[in-house]
Amino acid sequence: MGPNRGFVLVWLAAILGWLAGAPAAGAEPPSPALKAAFVRQGDLWTREGNRETRLTTGEFARNPRWSEDGRWIAYTRGEQERELWLRKIGEPQGRRISADAGNRFEWAPTGDRLAFQSEDRLYWIDAGRPDKPTAAASGIGRFSWRPDGRGFVASSQASLLPDGSWTPVRILSLPLAGPDGGPAPAHTIYTLPARSDDFFAVGTSLFKWSADGRWMAFLATPTASLSADDNTLCVLSADGSTFQRVDRMANNESWFEWADRGDELAYIAGIGREATANKTLRVAKIPLGKPASYTPAGYVDQGFAWEGPARIVASRAKEQARWNADPGARPFPFLVGIGLDDRRQKRLTPKPRTAGDYGPVYLPAQRTLAWVRSDRKTASVFVADPEGRGAKEWIRSLDLGPNFYEQWNWGAVLQFYKGEAAG
Repeated sequence: MGPNRGFVLVWLAAILGWLAGAPAAGAEPPSPALKAAFVRQGDLWTREGNRETRLTTGEFARNPRWSEDGRWIAYTRGEQERELWLRKIGEPQGRRISADAGNRFEWAPTGDRLAFQSEDRLYWIDAGRPDKPTAAASGIGRFSWRPDGRGFVASSQASLLPDGSWTPVRILSLPLAGPDGGPAPAHTIYTLPARSDDFFAVGTSLFKWSADGRWMAFLATPTASLSADDNTLCVLSADGSTFQRVDRMANNESWFEWADRGDELAYIAGIGREATANKTLRVAKIPLGKPASYTPAGYVDQGFAWEGPARIVASRAKEQARWNADPGARPFPFLVGIGLDDRRQKRLTPKPRTAGDYGPVYLPAQRTLAWVRSDRKTASVFVADPEGRGAKEWIRSLDLGPNFYEQWNWGAVLQFYKGEAAG
C-alpha cells in the first residue's frame, strides 16, 4: 500500500467516525444525564447517569437539596436533623454551617447563596465563603427567597396575648441585608386576617412563587395541634394588594405547586391528617376562579407533579373511609396521568399488589418521569418516559422517607437536580 493510499484511508475513517458521532441536521442535542442526591442507610449519595458516588459515612444525612447550578448540596446531619451541612461536589468532605438550622434552609434561585433559619433568625451565606454568614432578619416564622434572589419574603411570628388572642401574622419583604451589613428593615406587604369562625393563623408555611413572579402561595397555619388537620391555602400578589383564600387542606408543603408556565395552582384539598380519605386533587386559576377537581369518587390523591402546563401525574389510591392502624391493610397508590383540558385520565403504572408508586417527579430537561416504588419497608427509584413506558429501576435501596398517616415525605431522602449538569 502506497503512502498516499494509506493517508486517504485514514482520512476517510476519520470522516466516517465524525459523521457517525455527529447529530443529524435539525436534531436536538442529547439530554443531560439524570442527576439526583439520595440517602441510603443513612449516608448521602449522588447518582448521575449510571454512576453512583458515596459522599458521607455514618453521618445520618437527610434533606439533600441542590444549589441552582448543581455544584453544591446542602443537607442535615444527625438523627435530630438539626445540623446544616454543605458539600461541594468533587471535594472530599463537607462543612457544618449551623448547629440548629434544622430543615429550614433554601438555595437562592440564582447563584450559590444559601439561606437558613436559626430559631427565629434568618441568615444567608455565599457557598464559596460559608464562614461569613449575613444576618437578614429576626423574629420570623418562615421564609422563602424572592424570585430574583435579591431578598426574601417571610412571615412574622404570632404571640399569644394575656386575653387569649394572638398578635397578627404579617407577611414581610426583606432585602438581603441592611446598609451596614446587619439585618435589613422589614417592609410589611400584608397582614393576615384576624381570627374568625372560618380562619385562624398563627404562622405560615414556606412561600411558593408562580412562574411569572406575580403571586405567592402558602399555607396559613393555626396552632400545632390544629395544623395537622386543617390549614388554609392562600395566595397573595407580590405587592400585597390582592389576597385570596383558596381552600382548606392538610399541613403538607409538597401538596401545593404552581405550573411551570401560567398562573395555575394545583393542590390536594381536604381536611384531616389521614392521606387515605378526603384528599382531592384540584387546580385553580389565579386570580381565583372556581377550582376544578380531578379525583374520581372512591379514590384519593396522595401526591402529584406537573408534567407541562396542561397535564399532571398523580399518585392515587383507593379511598378508605376510616383510618386503619394496620399498614398492610392500607391500599397502595399507583400513578395516573391527568389531562387538564380534556379531563382524560390514564393509569401509568400497574395495579399495585405488593408495593405502591409514590412521589412523582417530572424532569423536563430529560423528558423523564421518576417516582419512588415502596412496600413501606424498602424503597427504590424508578424512571420512565412521560407516559410511564419503559419503566426501570434507577436507584436501589433508598431509605424510607418520614410517614405521617400515609403522607410520605420522600424529599427527606431524595432530590433530583432539574437543571443541566454543571460543567
